[in-house]
Amino acid sequence: MTRSRRAPVAHPHRDADCLSVRQGRLFVEDCDTVALAERFGTPLFVLSEAQLRRNVRRFAAAFAREWPDGPVDVLPAFKANTNLAARHVLSDEGAGADVYSSEELDGVLRTGVDPERVSVNGGGKTRAHLRRCVAAGVRITVEDVDEIARIEQVAAELDATARVRLRVKPPLPNLWRRTDFSQLSVPIDLGFQVYKSGIPAEYLVDLGREAFAAPHVELVGLHFHAGRHHPSLWYWEGLMTRYARLVGELCRAWGGWRPAELDIGGGWASPRDPHNKEFSRAEFVATALGYPFLVGLRGLGERAYHAALARIVPALTSHPEPQAPPSIEDYAVTATRALRAELDRQGVATAGVRLQVEPGRSLYGDTGVHLARVKTVKRQTRPIPYAWVLTDTTYFFLAGGVFEHNRHPFVVAGQADAAPTLRADIVGHSCFADQIVLGAELPEVVTGDVIALLETGAYQESSASNFNALPRPATVLVDGADAEVVKRAEAVDDVYARDVVPARFAGTRAQASAAEVGAAEQARAR
Repeated sequence: MTRSRRAPVAHPHRDADCLSVRQGRLFVEDCDTVALAERFGTPLFVLSEAQLRRNVRRFAAAFAREWPDGPVDVLPAFKANTNLAARHVLSDEGAGADVYSSEELDGVLRTGVDPERVSVNGGGKTRAHLRRCVAAGVRITVEDVDEIARIEQVAAELDATARVRLRVKPPLPNLWRRTDFSQLSVPIDLGFQVYKSGIPAEYLVDLGREAFAAPHVELVGLHFHAGRHHPSLWYWEGLMTRYARLVGELCRAWGGWRPAELDIGGGWASPRDPHNKEFSRAEFVATALGYPFLVGLRGLGERAYHAALARIVPALTSHPEPQAPPSIEDYAVTATRALRAELDRQGVATAGVRLQVEPGRSLYGDTGVHLARVKTVKRQTRPIPYAWVLTDTTYFFLAGGVFEHNRHPFVVAGQADAAPTLRADIVGHSCFADQIVLGAELPEVVTGDVIALLETGAYQESSASNFNALPRPATVLVDGADAEVVKRAEAVDDVYARDVVPARFAGTRAQASAAEVGAAEQARAR
């Protein structure tokens, strides 16, 4: 197996990339990342405004070119990055939004987005949430079989028309390859069927008829989102073929109805695609072949056993060189052509149909880097050789990547073009195992060096948590040579701000403020 090397900065698919190496240092646009770390502190999320603008423009152009039938809307998934400054950039570019919760809806409506280009997904929507949706004039993507009745009641009260789409869930038996959403060997079609979202096909015909009969509901289209199960074009060709087949079946069942809008969701790979690239050592050892083999080695005696482990462990933490996923343009060609071809076979005319796409990781991923400082380097030689580079961040700040087994590319920011000489796990400073990159190959690093974790613009900041009472990092937005804070770092007081201490503890040491604790810690550090 080929060992993983430090990540090349060169962007796999773009002539224009926000990252560059200048005199051995990593830059985001025209900002030196080492200087950013010194100015704003670490850990730190960094977003590139120029990259975000390029990405959304590229999506719009690619799909518009391949879908001349009607308008194309880009509805970035707000869940991937809930930073309001980033969302303002997208609204400025004319992008819509895909939102899930009522809180996300509140966020995007603060940024000047066109409500008619907002898709509100999610099951179990409350009456208050539906009322806000109807009043705002957004698209309601129906997930539940009783939702049309509830929407009709709310819209009638407001004397308004609710424009809805049904989120469909077709069978996908043609998608048999292993899903990337699981470490288990599960085919895509099974992974998709067990996922909670979408209306099972058996209810769609009757639910559509209910929508047609509701005087305050207009069924404007259909919605389909399967997610990032596989990075290949094969996946998108099969996905769109089955979606279009279901669209044809519904159009016939509904007496020749034709959708005004077709939303194909998202799930395209991000450019340096870290998704499901980190194969956990524990899961490898627990496999049917690996675990008995390791147990059997104990029969060799302690010294021989550890000598064998010293050879085996590097293989367990080695990873193949990452392969670049298809480009946005390739995805657009494959998805639209497969969709159009099958719709034509189904007798569904596409002239005038609005196509909508909901990119998340593929839009935001390469706009962000996460900067962390090395706290210490720890090595051991017995019973097996091993090394760890402990940083001042944690995988609890990169939790989206933990859930999806991401292996983030990385660069030592001040030695961006240096050859790797050290093999170590890059780890965080929580009391969990906190393995961020296993078996990383990097140049010799010392306390204070800055490591940049790449492809962190999607799902990382929005999923960060406060385990070990660690305050979440700041986010800065880079615009050329300028950088400004667009989300402040939390203080210890913020971590404990929601706690309510009963009055009976008044006057006890249990009520010492977080500020007092922080001051004591700073005094000890001095």
